[in-house]
Amino acid sequence: MENRRAVAIAGSTGSGKSTLARDVAAEVGAVILHTDDYYRPLDHLTFEERCEVNFDDPSSIDSELLAQQVRDLLSGQRIQVPCYDFSRHTRFAHSRTVLPAPFVIVEGVFALCVPQVVDLAELRIFVDTPELDCLKRRVKRDVEERGRTPEEVVERFTYHVAPMFRQHVLPTKDLADMVVPGDKKRDENRVAVVRRLLEPVLSRKV
Repeated sequence: MENRRAVAIAGSTGSGKSTLARDVAAEVGAVILHTDDYYRPLDHLTFEERCEVNFDDPSSIDSELLAQQVRDLLSGQRIQVPCYDFSRHTRFAHSRTVLPAPFVIVEGVFALCVPQVVDLAELRIFVDTPELDCLKRRVKRDVEERGRTPEEVVERFTYHVAPMFRQHVLPTKDLADMVVPGDKKRDENRVAVVRRLLEPVLSRKV
């Protein structure tokens, strides 16, 4: 693990975590693990039963597998990351291969909700974005990519996503080494922020 480092990027749904993760990855040649890929398989449930599962609770994530795969990458092993089918609320049969790299980025709403990941991450970032902006981005993504209706997305955000975020995810902001505003457009200043965030880690890489 001595030549590899882990970075955790958390925040609300639609906060801009993925954009920041891609910026960081481009800067340092990192691989990205998305916590969304680690939702537990629910093939033992009917589709109707799956729809009733609270996917906004950290317990819906296979945190043990996520933490183990972070450790494997840090030790130089390739891993098979599960692929999640959001239309069926369970995993695909196939997985994707991820090779080790100098940096492993764990990105997602629950990135700082897994104690083992928090311990492994040398840099912990929380992307803090106004709730209304997060809702707008969530509606756009879920309608375009996950086949949801705007009404369905707004209802779930209001009664499930936002309350669970405030209960479980927002407190992890206190675990972050730095809080990054996520309501600004991506530009050269964003790249500068990424470089500044990673400076302490990069200085220990050699």
